[in-house]
Amino acid sequence: MIKINNLNFSYGKHRILDAINLSFEASQIVSLVGPNGSGKSTLLKCLCRILKSTDNTIFIDGKALEHYSRREMAQLIAYVPQQPVLNLAVSVIDAVKIGRSPYIGYTLSKNDEDIVFKVIEQLGLTELAFRSLRELSGGERQRVLLSRVIAQQARILLLDEPTSALDLKNQLEMATLLRAIQKQQQLTVIVAIHDLNLAARFSDSVVQLKQGKIYAHGRWDETMTEQSILEIYGVQAFLSEVQGFPYMVSLNAVPDRDDPPSGIDDGDLPKRGASK
Repeated sequence: MIKINNLNFSYGKHRILDAINLSFEASQIVSLVGPNGSGKSTLLKCLCRILKSTDNTIFIDGKALEHYSRREMAQLIAYVPQQPVLNLAVSVIDAVKIGRSPYIGYTLSKNDEDIVFKVIEQLGLTELAFRSLRELSGGERQRVLLSRVIAQQARILLLDEPTSALDLKNQLEMATLLRAIQKQQQLTVIVAIHDLNLAARFSDSVVQLKQGKIYAHGRWDETMTEQSILEIYGVQAFLSEVQGFPYMVSLNAVPDRDDPPSGIDDGDLPKRGASK
């Protein structure tokens, strides 16, 4: 279990996360949703200690995050940023091998190699294994990134906008594949995502963030309401289900002068007028 107690985080004088209290059960997919500036990316970075918050605010299995060693953290948590740096000259298999870094010494063991090849096969990359990343499509590169974190064999995956650069078909394929792997390996997956339809369809629970605070946390049908979408996003929306799948249609945007410029997508910049 992951437990967060009164987490606060600021960039300088700008408060990004404000009194966050959350609990995540193991072996679930949790989606973090909210507009740009709501703190989704910052929360993920705090969970993997890229950003260091106040001690004794984040606990995993009852142990404070800062009490885990760097190697223990790497074996426990795998993180994929929104814009990962990839060496396009390396082959698919070499990129996936990086996921074994928390376990290897100077060389890759036979067991490490077996894990890498098994993951490559599992994610349908066998025919691409010895091709360089620059030869791959965007969807194929995303599968390589997912392969790398699966090869890491961490129990907790933190993914920042894993489908944002994909077309509609690849978004659906990636989300379906992630769900299948999560169920098979009983992983805990926390995803920052803008697409509310994907979040509702593939998540066990949804955390709605607004200006660095928790607006709601629960199942999609408990949290994603027309009222909550209007209050969080300033958008009038219609929600329904088709063949058992939830979907949302945006109807009208309600202008909000406090929204950050559309070109900013990190999710970590403060809004004007936000609490300091």
